Amino acid sequence: MTSFSERMARAAKKSRIILALDPVSRKSNLKYATGNIKGVSDHVCAVKINFHLLLPLSSSQIKEITELAHKSGLQCIADIKLNDIDNTNEVALEQLKIMGFDAVIANPFMGTNTLTSLVQMAHKKNMGVIALVYMSHPDASEGYGLETSEDMMYRIFFGRAITAQADGVIIGATQTEILREISMKKKELGVPIDVYSPGVGAQGADAVAAAKNGSDYLIVGRAIIEAKDPAKQAREMKDAVMRAFSA
Repeated sequence: MTSFSERMARAAKKSRIILALDPVSRKSNLKYATGNIKGVSDHVCAVKINFHLLLPLSSSQIKEITELAHKSGLQCIADIKLNDIDNTNEVALEQLKIMGFDAVIANPFMGTNTLTSLVQMAHKKNMGVIALVYMSHPDASEGYGLETSEDMMYRIFFGRAITAQADGVIIGATQTEILREISMKKKELGVPIDVYSPGVGAQGADAVAAAKNGSDYLIVGRAIIEAKDPAKQAREMKDAVMRAFSA
Protein backbone atom coordinates (compact mmCIF):
# COMPACT_ATOMS: atom_id res chain seq x y z
CA MET A 1 0.00 0.00 0.00
CA THR A 2 1.51 3.31 -1.08
CA SER A 3 1.78 6.26 1.31
CA PHE A 4 0.36 9.71 0.64
CA SER A 5 3.84 11.05 -0.20
CA GLU A 6 4.39 8.19 -2.64
CA ARG A 7 1.03 8.82 -4.29
CA MET A 8 1.85 12.50 -4.64
CA ALA A 9 5.26 11.70 -6.13
CA ARG A 10 3.57 9.48 -8.69
CA ALA A 11 1.00 12.18 -9.50
CA ALA A 12 3.80 14.76 -9.79
CA LYS A 13 5.01 13.05 -12.96
CA LYS A 14 1.93 14.59 -14.59
CA SER A 15 1.79 17.91 -12.76
CA ARG A 16 2.96 19.73 -9.64
CA ILE A 17 -0.05 22.03 -9.53
CA ILE A 18 -2.68 21.50 -6.81
CA LEU A 19 -6.08 23.01 -7.48
CA ALA A 20 -7.35 25.00 -4.49
CA LEU A 21 -11.12 24.81 -4.25
CA ASP A 22 -11.61 27.96 -2.19
CA PRO A 23 -14.85 29.62 -3.38
CA VAL A 24 -15.13 33.35 -2.75
CA SER A 25 -18.87 33.53 -3.42
CA ARG A 26 -21.98 31.69 -2.25
CA LYS A 27 -22.35 29.58 -5.36
CA SER A 28 -23.50 25.98 -5.21
CA ASN A 29 -20.44 24.50 -3.54
CA LEU A 30 -21.01 21.00 -4.92
CA LYS A 31 -21.43 22.19 -8.50
CA TYR A 32 -18.51 24.59 -8.07
CA ALA A 33 -16.21 21.81 -6.87
CA THR A 34 -17.17 19.12 -9.36
CA GLY A 35 -17.23 21.52 -12.29
CA ASN A 36 -13.73 22.83 -11.58
CA ILE A 37 -12.30 19.34 -11.06
CA LYS A 38 -13.74 18.16 -14.38
CA GLY A 39 -12.41 21.26 -16.12
CA VAL A 40 -8.76 21.03 -15.12
CA SER A 41 -8.15 17.47 -13.88
CA ASP A 42 -5.76 16.73 -16.76
CA HIS A 43 -3.40 19.47 -15.61
CA VAL A 44 -3.26 19.13 -11.80
CA CYS A 45 -2.09 16.43 -9.39
CA ALA A 46 -4.41 17.04 -6.43
CA VAL A 47 -7.20 19.17 -5.05
CA LYS A 48 -7.13 21.13 -1.79
CA ILE A 49 -10.57 21.69 -0.30
CA ASN A 50 -10.92 24.51 2.20
CA PHE A 51 -12.99 24.49 5.40
CA HIS A 52 -15.51 27.05 4.13
CA LEU A 53 -16.38 24.85 1.14
CA LEU A 54 -16.77 21.77 3.33
CA LEU A 55 -19.02 23.31 6.00
CA PRO A 56 -22.21 23.77 3.90
CA LEU A 57 -21.94 20.28 2.38
CA SER A 58 -23.11 16.93 3.70
CA SER A 59 -20.72 13.99 4.10
CA SER A 60 -22.21 12.31 1.04
CA GLN A 61 -21.73 15.46 -1.06
CA ILE A 62 -18.11 15.75 0.04
CA LYS A 63 -17.60 12.08 -0.80
CA GLU A 64 -19.03 12.76 -4.26
CA ILE A 65 -16.30 15.38 -4.76
CA THR A 66 -13.46 13.18 -3.51
CA GLU A 67 -14.65 10.19 -5.54
CA LEU A 68 -14.67 12.33 -8.70
CA ALA A 69 -11.16 13.55 -7.90
CA HIS A 70 -9.92 10.00 -7.33
CA LYS A 71 -11.44 8.82 -10.62
CA SER A 72 -9.42 11.60 -12.25
CA GLY A 73 -6.24 10.37 -10.55
CA LEU A 74 -6.09 13.24 -8.06
CA GLN A 75 -5.26 13.22 -4.37
CA CYS A 76 -7.59 15.08 -1.98
CA ILE A 77 -6.27 17.37 0.77
CA ALA A 78 -8.53 18.68 3.55
CA ASP A 79 -7.49 22.23 4.39
CA ILE A 80 -9.00 22.48 7.88
CA LYS A 81 -5.79 23.49 9.70
CA LEU A 82 -6.42 20.85 12.35
CA ASN A 83 -5.18 21.93 15.79
CA ASP A 84 -6.55 20.09 18.80
CA ILE A 85 -5.95 17.36 21.37
CA ASP A 86 -5.32 13.73 20.40
CA ASN A 87 -8.86 12.45 20.88
CA THR A 88 -10.40 15.25 18.84
CA ASN A 89 -7.79 14.91 16.12
CA GLU A 90 -8.45 11.18 15.87
CA VAL A 91 -12.20 11.69 15.41
CA ALA A 92 -11.55 14.37 12.78
CA LEU A 93 -9.17 12.07 10.90
CA GLU A 94 -11.65 9.23 10.95
CA GLN A 95 -14.39 11.43 9.49
CA LEU A 96 -12.07 12.81 6.82
CA LYS A 97 -11.06 9.27 5.89
CA ILE A 98 -14.71 8.26 5.53
CA MET A 99 -15.31 11.26 3.28
CA GLY A 100 -12.43 10.20 1.02
CA PHE A 101 -9.59 12.53 1.95
CA ASP A 102 -5.97 11.48 1.48
CA ALA A 103 -4.35 14.10 3.71
CA VAL A 104 -5.05 16.89 6.16
CA ILE A 105 -3.36 20.24 6.76
CA ALA A 106 -2.58 20.68 10.46
CA ASN A 107 -1.18 23.47 12.63
CA PRO A 108 2.08 22.61 14.48
CA PHE A 109 0.97 25.01 17.21
CA MET A 110 -0.60 21.92 18.82
CA GLY A 111 2.89 20.88 19.97
CA THR A 112 5.49 18.32 18.95
CA ASN A 113 4.06 15.31 20.75
CA THR A 114 0.50 15.96 19.62
CA LEU A 115 1.59 16.56 16.03
CA THR A 116 3.63 13.35 16.14
CA SER A 117 0.61 11.45 17.40
CA LEU A 118 -1.52 12.94 14.62
CA VAL A 119 0.99 11.85 11.97
CA GLN A 120 1.13 8.35 13.39
CA MET A 121 -2.67 8.07 13.44
CA ALA A 122 -2.86 9.40 9.89
CA HIS A 123 -0.25 6.97 8.59
CA LYS A 124 -2.14 4.05 10.10
CA LYS A 125 -5.10 5.18 8.00
CA ASN A 126 -2.85 5.57 4.94
CA MET A 127 -3.34 9.33 5.09
CA GLY A 128 -0.82 12.16 5.11
CA VAL A 129 -0.29 15.23 7.28
CA ILE A 130 0.93 18.56 5.92
CA ALA A 131 2.12 20.96 8.63
CA LEU A 132 1.37 24.67 8.37
CA VAL A 133 4.76 26.38 8.71
CA TYR A 134 4.24 29.82 7.09
CA MET A 135 1.07 31.08 5.40
CA SER A 136 1.02 33.20 2.25
CA HIS A 137 -1.14 36.20 3.24
CA PRO A 138 0.37 39.56 4.33
CA ASP A 139 -0.50 39.19 8.03
CA ALA A 140 1.29 35.82 8.28
CA SER A 141 4.33 37.56 9.74
CA GLU A 142 2.30 38.45 12.85
CA GLY A 143 2.15 34.78 13.78
CA TYR A 144 4.52 32.57 11.82
CA GLY A 145 7.13 35.33 11.65
CA LEU A 146 7.24 35.97 15.40
CA GLU A 147 10.60 35.75 17.13
CA THR A 148 10.56 33.80 20.39
CA SER A 149 13.27 33.24 22.98
CA GLU A 150 13.95 29.92 21.25
CA ASP A 151 13.86 30.88 17.55
CA MET A 152 11.58 32.25 14.84
CA MET A 153 8.16 30.64 15.05
CA TYR A 154 8.25 29.19 11.52
CA ARG A 155 11.59 27.51 12.26
CA ILE A 156 10.11 25.99 15.40
CA PHE A 157 7.12 24.76 13.39
CA PHE A 158 9.39 23.32 10.70
CA GLY A 159 11.39 21.53 13.38
CA ARG A 160 8.19 20.06 14.82
CA ALA A 161 7.15 18.85 11.37
CA ILE A 162 10.52 17.13 10.91
CA THR A 163 10.39 15.50 14.35
CA ALA A 164 6.81 14.34 13.77
CA GLN A 165 7.77 12.95 10.34
CA ALA A 166 5.03 14.90 8.63
CA ASP A 167 4.59 14.30 4.92
CA GLY A 168 4.91 17.94 3.98
CA VAL A 169 4.92 21.56 5.09
CA ILE A 170 2.99 24.60 3.91
CA ILE A 171 5.15 27.63 3.10
CA GLY A 172 3.58 30.45 1.13
CA ALA A 173 4.91 31.03 -2.37
CA THR A 174 5.02 34.71 -1.37
CA GLN A 175 7.73 33.93 1.23
CA THR A 176 10.72 33.80 -1.13
CA GLU A 177 13.51 34.04 1.43
CA ILE A 178 11.89 31.51 3.75
CA LEU A 179 11.39 29.07 0.87
CA ARG A 180 15.10 29.31 0.11
CA GLU A 181 16.02 28.90 3.76
CA ILE A 182 13.84 25.83 4.24
CA SER A 183 15.12 24.34 0.98
CA MET A 184 18.69 24.68 2.23
CA LYS A 185 17.72 23.24 5.61
CA LYS A 186 16.09 20.23 3.96
CA LYS A 187 19.30 19.51 2.05
CA GLU A 188 21.41 20.01 5.17
CA LEU A 189 19.27 17.60 7.20
CA GLY A 190 18.64 15.20 4.33
CA VAL A 191 14.93 14.97 5.15
CA PRO A 192 12.37 13.86 2.53
CA ILE A 193 9.65 16.38 3.33
CA ASP A 194 7.76 18.17 0.56
CA VAL A 195 7.01 21.88 0.47
CA TYR A 196 3.49 22.89 -0.57
CA SER A 197 3.07 26.55 -1.51
CA PRO A 198 -0.17 28.56 -1.78
CA GLY A 199 -0.30 32.21 -2.81
CA VAL A 200 0.34 31.91 -6.56
CA GLY A 201 -1.49 34.43 -8.72
CA ALA A 202 -4.10 36.23 -6.63
CA GLN A 203 -1.66 36.91 -3.77
CA GLY A 204 1.12 37.93 -6.12
CA ALA A 205 3.50 34.96 -6.18
CA ASP A 206 4.86 33.42 -9.38
CA ALA A 207 4.64 29.61 -9.70
CA VAL A 208 7.93 29.17 -11.55
CA ALA A 209 9.84 31.42 -9.14
CA ALA A 210 8.42 29.49 -6.18
CA ALA A 211 9.44 26.19 -7.77
CA LYS A 212 12.98 27.46 -8.28
CA ASN A 213 13.12 28.70 -4.67
CA GLY A 214 12.13 25.40 -3.06
CA SER A 215 8.44 24.64 -3.56
CA ASP A 216 7.67 21.05 -4.55
CA TYR A 217 3.95 21.61 -5.16
CA LEU A 218 2.15 24.85 -6.06
CA ILE A 219 -1.35 25.36 -4.65
CA VAL A 220 -3.34 27.52 -7.07
CA GLY A 221 -6.96 28.60 -6.87
CA ARG A 222 -8.28 31.86 -8.28
CA ALA A 223 -5.49 32.24 -10.85
CA ILE A 224 -6.87 29.12 -12.55
CA ILE A 225 -10.55 29.09 -11.62
CA GLU A 226 -11.21 32.74 -12.48
CA ALA A 227 -9.23 32.65 -15.74
CA LYS A 228 -11.10 33.11 -19.03
CA ASP A 229 -10.04 29.57 -19.97
CA PRO A 230 -9.22 27.64 -16.74
CA ALA A 231 -8.01 24.52 -18.55
CA LYS A 232 -5.63 26.51 -20.73
CA GLN A 233 -4.35 28.48 -17.73
CA ALA A 234 -3.80 25.30 -15.73
CA ARG A 235 -2.02 23.63 -18.64
CA GLU A 236 0.30 26.58 -19.24
CA MET A 237 1.12 26.88 -15.56
CA LYS A 238 1.74 23.13 -15.29
CA ASP A 239 4.05 23.16 -18.30
CA ALA A 240 6.04 26.14 -17.03
CA VAL A 241 6.52 24.58 -13.60
CA MET A 242 7.50 21.20 -15.06
CA ARG A 243 10.12 22.94 -17.19
CA ALA A 244 11.47 24.65 -14.06
CA PHE A 245 11.86 21.28 -12.33
CA SER A 246 13.56 19.68 -15.31
CA ALA A 247 15.98 22.56 -15.86
